[in-house]
Amino acid sequence: MQDVSALNTFFSPRSVAVVGASSDPKKPGNTALRNMKSMGYKGKIYPINPREQSILGLACYKNVLDISEPVDVCVLLVPADFTLQVAQDLVKRKKRYHDVSAVVCMSAGFGELNTSEAGQRERNLVQTLRSASIRLIGPNCLGIMDTVSGFNTNFDIGDYPRGGISILTQSGAFGNSFLFGSGTTGKVGLNKFVSIGNMADVQMSELLLFLKADESTRVIGIYLEGLTEPREFFEIARDVVATKPIVILKSGRSELGSTAALSHTGSVAGADAIYDGACRQSGLIRARSVAEFYDTLRAFAKQPMPAGNRVCVLTHMGGPGTMCIDEISTLPGLKMTAFSPETHDALKRILSPAANIGQPPGYVDLTAAHYENLHNQVLQLLFRDQNVDAVIQILAPSAFLDQKLLAKEILSGYESQSGAKKPLLNVVTFGDFADTLRQGLEGGGLPTFDFPDSVAQVAANLAAYATIRKAAGQGRVVKAERIAAQAAQGPAERLIAVASGQGRISLLEPEAYEVCKQYGIRVPPFRKVDAPEDAKRAANEIGYPVVLKIVSAEILHKTDAGGVMLGVSSDSVLEQSYAKLIENIRKAAPRIAKPNVLVQKMMLATTELVLGGLRDKLFGPTIMFGLGGTYIEVLKHVNFHLTPLGLEDAKELIRETLPPALLEGARGRKKMNVDAIAGALVSLGRLFEEQPQIEQVDLNPFLPDDEGGIAVDARIILAKQASAAKNLSANNVNP
Repeated sequence: MQDVSALNTFFSPRSVAVVGASSDPKKPGNTALRNMKSMGYKGKIYPINPREQSILGLACYKNVLDISEPVDVCVLLVPADFTLQVAQDLVKRKKRYHDVSAVVCMSAGFGELNTSEAGQRERNLVQTLRSASIRLIGPNCLGIMDTVSGFNTNFDIGDYPRGGISILTQSGAFGNSFLFGSGTTGKVGLNKFVSIGNMADVQMSELLLFLKADESTRVIGIYLEGLTEPREFFEIARDVVATKPIVILKSGRSELGSTAALSHTGSVAGADAIYDGACRQSGLIRARSVAEFYDTLRAFAKQPMPAGNRVCVLTHMGGPGTMCIDEISTLPGLKMTAFSPETHDALKRILSPAANIGQPPGYVDLTAAHYENLHNQVLQLLFRDQNVDAVIQILAPSAFLDQKLLAKEILSGYESQSGAKKPLLNVVTFGDFADTLRQGLEGGGLPTFDFPDSVAQVAANLAAYATIRKAAGQGRVVKAERIAAQAAQGPAERLIAVASGQGRISLLEPEAYEVCKQYGIRVPPFRKVDAPEDAKRAANEIGYPVVLKIVSAEILHKTDAGGVMLGVSSDSVLEQSYAKLIENIRKAAPRIAKPNVLVQKMMLATTELVLGGLRDKLFGPTIMFGLGGTYIEVLKHVNFHLTPLGLEDAKELIRETLPPALLEGARGRKKMNVDAIAGALVSLGRLFEEQPQIEQVDLNPFLPDDEGGIAVDARIILAKQASAAKNLSANNVNP
């Protein structure tokens, strides 16, 4: 684990030099100084500007070397061309005074320009600072805000309400808009803010570890565009999540790899899909919108974790309450609770006869006959119910109630809880009296939300993290499973060498089946033949019905070429099907003189799954699971998981991908053997780890059965460098 204690200098420096400080109030070099002072920074500030005597009452220096007192941090607000000279001066200063250890470079004009000159400028800056063990945040960033120490380099935002949310963002503009969205209302209480820009030195993963140990940070929010070392990031994130929640908003999608069209896996595996899988695997809460990001962070910052996923909806308006319940019904991680008989009877005694109690379960509509103290009484009953894990309350402020008193009664009801508190999420709809109620609740520490449907997702995120935290507490370790596993022995290396030696981009289907068998993945009985009579003998040995498939390196998409014949049930049907298949192939690929044909046992139709994987250029080996068949690229009902893949992780991947009803055997089908299917996924992960020349794998369809499942089609794509290399020793091997 990395030692990130040195990063503390960035957040709590005793002194800071600001290179590029200005007396012009319209320039960042001036506003950054003003904001630093307005947030209450108590350390010493040394403005650097050779043309100024003083700025904002602070004595100005011509150069960082001129400061005789210790300097912890240097902030660069000068044009990019001047930053290297400042860095060189800082190196000299470090040798002379042994002080400066951190630099925040807010200047633009580096790697973000995507030019060779700008890229070299960034590398020179980093190398120069590293030569003196000086760490760098940026360049091209807004730097640091710390409401605890008061240190602030942001030239747009000054003083800000303090709270438990710490933000790491690759976009300074997005980070600022997030904070501006709340203004000074206190709806967002900030702890630390890091705009990291180009991440030329200090990485997101280091900052995550730092915030893990930061006692004043309650929840971490990340705006992410992309990472150069995503595996390290997600491994560290998984460790941090065991301590505190991480909410991530990921933007951007990358182009598919050049071999995407060669397999179903490649067709559906964009970088965003893999990021999505890595977030789930590591326990990060991924927000799908800016609003969800904003609201979920506030909920984590101000509310306790629920003990479970059972919620109740309390309202005095039928329509918004129904909208909230509709959204809850779509979220697999959340469910409406069933009140205990004691709670139901107690509610009935104090509510109007017209009130709706438990229709549907977990729902309470007070109707218009509600009053301020009634909310207090009802909340106390709901919080005492052991069947209730969280309460969503939907309020419509009106002239008939005293909004300040209503807020007071709600806060009293919330605080009445003994022991561990349950979350209370209040939706306050709009109107003339809404602001008063919002201010009353927010001032008392309860977050408020705008819409009755979106608050359901916030509740689901709280419940999801509660589950994640419990799992993390069990200390599940997949690396130990990988170390304990023995490397599979078999023909994979030889078959890959043969294909590489012949310049092929993939294994033939029979070869792919042999590799599957080596790794314990079941396949149907099969024979490779090149004549109709041989096909008959093979079919009778295997047993009808069978499937006929073309075997050719030139034809990857067999169905499109007419190279698959299903439901061959007898010798006579086989003769006709074989002849038709050969006719189709000669039209599609005239160069194939004598096609090889695969005779394969036809398996009973059932739910079609897909097991796959690919070696992503950023993430490395990644396993895919989901619904398979011919519509996989259309439906894209799949999820991804990084290797190493342990058995428990594989089970989790299956359960988070397929609906429970499907796993239990929908429409008369048998219950799926989740343990055995998970075992096949683990084996697939080992295949990628042990065979580095394999680029992509498709087992589609993979048909579940009593023993787990069976791959009735297999495609293995080789890496370009593997297929391009002519392995001379393999040329003498008969495939």
